[in-house]
Amino acid sequence: MDIIEKSYQLKKDDIPFVIATVIEAEGSTPGKAGFKMIITASSKTFGTVGGGLIEKLVEKQALHFLKRGMGGTKEYDLKEKNASSKEVTGMICGGKVKIYFETHIPKRKVYIFGGGHVSQALERTLPTDKYYLVIIDNREEFSSKQLHPFADERICEEYINFLKDFEPDTGSFAVIVTHGHKFDYDVLRMIIKNNIPLKYIGMIGSKLKVKATIDKITKEFVNVNFGNLYSPIGIDIGGSSASEIALSIAAEMQAVEYNRKVPHMRIV
Repeated sequence: MDIIEKSYQLKKDDIPFVIATVIEAEGSTPGKAGFKMIITASSKTFGTVGGGLIEKLVEKQALHFLKRGMGGTKEYDLKEKNASSKEVTGMICGGKVKIYFETHIPKRKVYIFGGGHVSQALERTLPTDKYYLVIIDNREEFSSKQLHPFADERICEEYINFLKDFEPDTGSFAVIVTHGHKFDYDVLRMIIKNNIPLKYIGMIGSKLKVKATIDKITKEFVNVNFGNLYSPIGIDIGGSSASEIALSIAAEMQAVEYNRKVPHMRIV
């Protein structure tokens, strides 16, 4: 299987990966311009950029880029010692190579619990080229294509029933904006109870209601980790309309995705 076929298969299987390509080679180098290597998130590699230590360094850099969802170029000096700013590999080939890192990340799945005004506004705010949107609501009219034309999936089901066998993709987001405090609590409780792995859990609500929910869940379950819970949801940019709330939620999700420090409104 060649690099093109492999990259196609990885995309089809929604597996994040990086293609590292030698774009410049100067002097004596094991890899020539055009050599390519795929590095997956689980450190599996296909192809080559020359072999040896250089591939270990390229793999390390690829995983760094993959974690941050970005790409770029990096130069490597294939000498034991060098006074330049280029990374020294400790190799004795004597040449230099420049590697281009092309990052491929599948769309993040966003499970939005609740199909009301905030949900509809968030659907219009999030970039569709980056996120795969799933709307879940226990009311048919609020999980319809008419209200959610930009969603990739629309599911009408009781929240607890949906969450019983819920197995999200790695790195998925959950946004809890149902039509009642009880349903918000039910969704968060099921996520905590079943230890559902999510990159981000955002729940709407006032600080008072959020605290009451957290206290109730803490009393029921031992050693609860709220590290990925962002509630009240969104960052503090002002505004109280549905579109403004959606903008603050989208901004918070972006910050979490890229590990940026922002003024969260969360209380935990």
